[in-house]
Amino acid sequence: MNPVAKFYLARVALVAVVAIPLMFFINALLAVAAGLLVSMVLGFVLLKKQREAMIDHIDAGVKRRREEKERLRAELAGE
Repeated sequence: MNPVAKFYLARVALVAVVAIPLMFFINALLAVAAGLLVSMVLGFVLLKKQREAMIDHIDAGVKRRREEKERLRAELAGE
């Protein structure tokens, strides 16, 4: 599975894990807002490995596109 999708699914799951139990005690909108705030803090610690994998995946794509662009420019220049 794509590391970017894994990371965002983990973020959504973390928000749900925090917000759903809160919905039994407080307003749903307030529970989702609290879930977002708490998941930002928890996600920073708990999702470090997924975040690093996502960053590596994105960096590899950027590097691949940059190399392809340089190759195409060299071909156009006649090198």
